Amino acid sequence: MRLTEERKKLLMEVAVQARKQFEGSPAEEYLVHRGLVPDQLDKFRLGYVDDSAPRGFDKYRGTMCVPYLRRGATGNWSVAALRFRCIRDECVRNPDGSFRDSKDEVHVGHGKMQSMASDTPRIYNTEAIVRSSDVIAICEGEADTWTAEMCGIPAVGIQGVNGWKDYFTELFIGYRTVFVLSDGDEAGRGFAQHVAKLLPNALEVPMAPGMDVNRTHKDMGREALLSKVGM
Repeated sequence: MRLTEERKKLLMEVAVQARKQFEGSPAEEYLVHRGLVPDQLDKFRLGYVDDSAPRGFDKYRGTMCVPYLRRGATGNWSVAALRFRCIRDECVRNPDGSFRDSKDEVHVGHGKMQSMASDTPRIYNTEAIVRSSDVIAICEGEADTWTAEMCGIPAVGIQGVNGWKDYFTELFIGYRTVFVLSDGDEAGRGFAQHVAKLLPNALEVPMAPGMDVNRTHKDMGREALLSKVGM
């Protein structure tokens, strides 16, 4: 979907407002729970949607705002899309206030990640594609992308196992190696196999059963993740 100037302005305004609410918010606390260091994720400009959300965004209150950033020819940033990660207490915390494991979260009537109506799947963190590197990783989702990047692995994210579009393929042809970092489950294996069929330079790198990139880093540490890609 081609963005109108009006929509670009709206997305930027929401992203900027959410970013202002991030420090000290439940979103920042949630990232720490996931083993991530918020200060090392500044470039993603993550935000938090609180009660000051503009009209039309009320349903996203209590979520982490995840902007899909794009850098223009002049170096200016724009926002191509916004997604929202639910971190509401009733969904991500136990009755005693402790965080549930991500796989045990309970999201009723909505998904963990929510896209705006009529939005189309996009590649997350396209800045990694224009960076000078002969390797890149493809992750399932935004959290795994944050994790890989925090560990020093250039990475992009795809919106779930069904988020790959055929026109994505040509963006990755020129790399020496494309690591497909997949979840350790049947859907993850299917995703990796699908991408590997399209990219002759792809290397499937599955996580252990029941694990994803973020959980691997949280439970086993940075070196464990780097060793999987030989870095």
